[in-house]
Amino acid sequence: MSTANGAAVQTAHEPLRAVATAMATAAGAMRDGTSDAVTKARQAVPVVTCFVSRVIYSSSYYLSFGVVFPTMLVANIVPGGEVLATGLLDGASAARSAIAGRKEKSGAGCSTSPEPQTVSMPV
Repeated sequence: MSTANGAAVQTAHEPLRAVATAMATAAGAMRDGTSDAVTKARQAVPVVTCFVSRVIYSSSYYLSFGVVFPTMLVANIVPGGEVLATGLLDGASAARSAIAGRKEKSGAGCSTSPEPQTVSMPV
């Protein structure tokens, strides 16, 4: 083969090599991008879980406060309501202890609430 003919064969393969290199680079970038996306998703799941837990906790807290506070207020106004108020406080305390025991057994992943505050009503 002559040099001119060899050069023609060489130039015909160069665009194909360039396309093959570009495709290999794109495939590598896709693999890296997928790996990065999976890593970011794994990091985001605990954050989202804690956020949702916090929203549920706050909603439950304010709902229960809105129910319990008026009930306790009425129970302390009504004559003989001290027994009702004491029963409600004892029941709430027992429920809190039961939930704390379950949380210890399960090993909760994120802290959704500060330490529970006890509110005592004058009897």
